[in-house]
Amino acid sequence: MDAVERARKEKVFVVSTAIEACYGLAFHGLGREAMADPNDFSSFGPGSWWAAMFWGGQQRFAPGKRLLVPMDARSTASPTGDNHYVHYDSGGWSWSVPWIAGLYALACQIAPSITPERFWAEALQTGKTIRVKNDSLELEFGTIADPVALIERIEATKAR
Repeated sequence: MDAVERARKEKVFVVSTAIEACYGLAFHGLGREAMADPNDFSSFGPGSWWAAMFWGGQQRFAPGKRLLVPMDARSTASPTGDNHYVHYDSGGWSWSVPWIAGLYALACQIAPSITPERFWAEALQTGKTIRVKNDSLELEFGTIADPVALIERIEATKAR
């Protein structure tokens, strides 16, 4: 925590799996079928490792409370060779953290003085809420980060 405080004083946003403890900002990782369109918000649902808890009622939260970001269904370079690739159906928060950091970097390109708190608030404001279904249970699910809407909002508010 001391290192995070030193970074904050230097206006550096430390994005990690401990972001809630350090900044009070909450996120969770999204699941997606391997062949589903990652650009279609309706293709997302609870992440693989917490889906059972979500559908069981233990891991539910109201939209606007947590930023939901991609986690599962990732294809990456493989450790087996230079021209090899591998697909992982299941991910973890450690796969969500670089995504969040990248989105913050894009926001900083538009508004270099944007604070982590403003970035997060705008991401929650511009995010999407969808309906997810499992058997006969259908629930509201969000807030899913919408990078295009977020960057457009930051650009629009910067111009004022």
